[in-house]
Amino acid sequence: MLAVMKEEELPINARYGDDSPLEEATLDEIREVFRQVTVSFPWQQGDVMLLDNMLVAHGRYPFSGARKIVVAMGDTVSLLDTPANRKVTG
Repeated sequence: MLAVMKEEELPINARYGDDSPLEEATLDEIREVFRQVTVSFPWQQGDVMLLDNMLVAHGRYPFSGARKIVVAMGDTVSLLDTPANRKVTG
């Protein structure tokens, strides 16, 4: 992407809180941790994925072929309001 865009135009960019760039060694370490915790599986026709952006970092590897993307967005929810954290009554 850097061949066609300036770094500040990239859609995703990670920096320190003081806006200084992360060192390459730090980025390599972060990438390695992501590789270690990546869950991957073979997709089959008709498969559907539902994920919670608050709980996972998600992405995809390059592929060829057709794909259909359907997106639904909801309101922001506090983790305290999730079913796992609500007291069950009844």
